[in-house]
Amino acid sequence: MKHFSFLLLCGALTMPAAHAQLAISAPVTTVSAPVTSVPTRTLSKSEYKAQLKAADATLQTTPKDVEALLSRAQAHVELKDYPEAVADYNTLLRLQPANVEWYYLRGTARLRAEEFQPAMADFTKALKYDAKHKPSMLYRGVARMKATNYKGAITDFSQIIVQDPENADAYEYRGVCYSLAGQDALAVKDLEKAAALNPAAAKTLKRYRPGK
Repeated sequence: MKHFSFLLLCGALTMPAAHAQLAISAPVTTVSAPVTSVPTRTLSKSEYKAQLKAADATLQTTPKDVEALLSRAQAHVELKDYPEAVADYNTLLRLQPANVEWYYLRGTARLRAEEFQPAMADFTKALKYDAKHKPSMLYRGVARMKATNYKGAITDFSQIIVQDPENADAYEYRGVCYSLAGQDALAVKDLEKAAALNPAAAKTLKRYRPGK
């Protein structure tokens, strides 16, 4: 995964450089219906506005068009219109109430809006339908960490590591949680593992190593 300054994700907290999607582009993963018009690259602000306009035009005649709703929701997220994005995901979930990806995407929109409890609820709902959905587990951990629920966040990151022992992001996030919780030895152990799996995490290790 791409790395970036976690300060973008966690506000005033100085955090690791793991997982760029929340701060750079809306995470668009596999969904039930093909979504051919939702871009897979980051667009300019004007391009997202054009994407929004095109989706609006489609939805005027076919208000339940899944592809257009997803495209518009993504554009709203990238333009930081989070309530509008959540409204589109609400519409989508009324159409498919058990769609894991859409709970996940609504959760990421709420997380970006710093609505931590609603975000956690969405990730938990996604995990109800797919207990091994690692993106929801990861981002629920992030939401818990941002809400200073370090114990809960550590539990989520630990579950990811059980599923995927080579997941550098989970080690990195868990290491930071341990550091914030005052468990420096565990923090260093996790951050060393993260750096071994992904050299970009070495910066986080340097930042959080005791005495530095």
